[in-house]
Amino acid sequence: MERSRDGVLHRIQRVMRAFLPEEQDFFVLFASAADKAVEAADCLDKLMADYGRLALAVEQIDDIEHEADEIVHETVRKLNTTFVTPILFDREDIYRLAECLDDIPDMIKGTIDRFKSFRITGPDEHTREMSGLLLEATKLLNENICALPRMQAGDTQYCRQINTIENQGDVALKKALGDLFDQQPDAREIIKWKEVYEFIEEAMDRCEDAANLIEAVVTKNA
Repeated sequence: MERSRDGVLHRIQRVMRAFLPEEQDFFVLFASAADKAVEAADCLDKLMADYGRLALAVEQIDDIEHEADEIVHETVRKLNTTFVTPILFDREDIYRLAECLDDIPDMIKGTIDRFKSFRITGPDEHTREMSGLLLEATKLLNENICALPRMQAGDTQYCRQINTIENQGDVALKKALGDLFDQQPDAREIIKWKEVYEFIEEAMDRCEDAANLIEAVVTKNA
């Protein structure tokens, strides 16, 4: 009975969307949020390659994070004034995806801010590796978002690739923490670096969460 009712609701949505303005499509907002995630990850990756640009990176990530927040606010505003959501998404799906996409720049800003506030003198091999993985994950997520209007059940390539990268991030995090506790005698330095590593890995987790949600939504509406 529940599945039958959901099917009726989706058919009603398809009919009603023909009478709704095109501006109420959320896909453009999702794509804009995914763009900001890539920009944030690129900002971090460039910082890891050239630590002399720390002050510039702090300024850039502040702007990126602010712009990402504005996209989320616009998404929520539009959601609260839209009677019918896009065919693939219910309201909870939209909130969850917007939140995942917004969390990525937030986590990256947290990482860059900690490099500055903790007075860290430079990146290490682990942050370089993890930032590269994060950038790759955000680019794949961006491609996934752009492909979303055309996706069908079984289109799992983006989710699988992002999951693979996130697993590599988990391995990199464990290696980084192991080396940290083995090689660093200063407890203060351990606290600093542990937070940095975990913030980068958390951003990768959000990429995976977003990809998993997209796959679930597409499958649910097949």
